[in-house]
Amino acid sequence: MILKFQAPEEWDLEHIQNFLEPATANTGPLILPGPDGATWGSAAAPKSYSSDLVTLCPRQKEDPFSTWMSKVALPNMFRYGCNRFKKTSRKHGVVGYMDSSILKITHWLTSIFASLFPIVSILVLYCVHSMPARLGIIAGFNILLSVCLIGFAGAKRSEVFAVTAA
Repeated sequence: MILKFQAPEEWDLEHIQNFLEPATANTGPLILPGPDGATWGSAAAPKSYSSDLVTLCPRQKEDPFSTWMSKVALPNMFRYGCNRFKKTSRKHGVVGYMDSSILKITHWLTSIFASLFPIVSILVLYCVHSMPARLGIIAGFNILLSVCLIGFAGAKRSEVFAVTAA
């Protein structure tokens, strides 16, 4: 049996590197002393981690929208104070959200958008009376549908082609 390991993602490495930064008055001594202290690199030199570092349990690969939410939107939400709504973990001493919670939120958002998309397109087409304008709107919604399939569902090219052709 051949095992395939993945390199850790930059986002995860950044968090572990920041966690292992020099001690502050609030966090206590977090630096690992000894030769294995540089295994994960550091915040000052993030690319200095060990070349044989692997992820035993990598993050679940989802659609691009879920990836964007977990890597870009969630850290920005923390930056603007959304961490006030969640209690600090007793175990880790920081506020955090589980990947499964983020995936549930993105699943709900994409499901709502998917159900509203056909209704909105029908309403727009109903309100427009010019045939050339309707054809242009149909083309626009078709392009929007293919972009949504790629972004929200992670669809393959063949699936996008089949849906937009139908």
